[in-house]
Amino acid sequence: MYTVAVINQKGGVGKTVTTVNLAAALKHKGHDPLVVDYDSQMNATDWLMGREATEDDATIFDSLAAWDGENADERTFANIFRSSDTVGIDFIPSDRRMAAASFDAVIGRSAVFPQQFRSRIQEFRTAEVQRNSSSPKNHDYCVIDCPPSLGRSIATALAGADGIIVPIHADRFSMRGVSQLQETIKQIRKVHNDSLRILGLLPNDLDLRSGMVSDMQEKFENIYSDILFDTFIPWRSKINEVATHGKNIMEYEGASDAASRYLDLAHEVVERSRVATAA
Repeated sequence: MYTVAVINQKGGVGKTVTTVNLAAALKHKGHDPLVVDYDSQMNATDWLMGREATEDDATIFDSLAAWDGENADERTFANIFRSSDTVGIDFIPSDRRMAAASFDAVIGRSAVFPQQFRSRIQEFRTAEVQRNSSSPKNHDYCVIDCPPSLGRSIATALAGADGIIVPIHADRFSMRGVSQLQETIKQIRKVHNDSLRILGLLPNDLDLRSGMVSDMQEKFENIYSDILFDTFIPWRSKINEVATHGKNIMEYEGASDAASRYLDLAHEVVERSRVATAA
């Protein structure tokens, strides 16, 4: 299972939309993705579950907090993931305790920090390999919806990820943010995960009528051509509708143009992850 973190320390760049629509596109292409909502805002959870998580729901926080405790076996990813009725993909919900204060107080103080997520991912991979071959479940991609920060929770997510997708807007703040993120990745690779790499930068929510957007796209191509996806996501009202109504973009009426963009992205993700795995 190849694990991809969708990350940008800047808010409002479309991380959740990218995460869920990419997963839907991977599913449409015959893969079996697992979405992990890592954000205390629970947007992906709300989209996939139709509501926010409550104290009765087992979440990613419970799994990470219990990793080295007496309830560890009860909170494995294999035991807590659920299926979305509306989108048709499997996911692990988040809750408000993933916010910085609660995360740092519980998970961030663990003796195994920040390896909890990495250990849970490895555990999940092993369980799926050992599972009976007749089982219909064989997740081959895990897509993580990360919060807009570069805090301790992000260190845990990146310690367990194989690749990173960075949604960006065509503005100078995104360009500055990419440089900051690259420095964070260098530190994570040096200390916790030497195989971590950027799969690609994804220009997202682009208003192609704007001359400034075209200028910034050109700048990104000149500076980051080696890690820029060929695919870009233009602004489309249907993308907003799909997220608002909690639907599957592959099946949403009138969204075929937008869906095709995510299918192109899924193709690139598969190809680049294969290259990374082979390397």
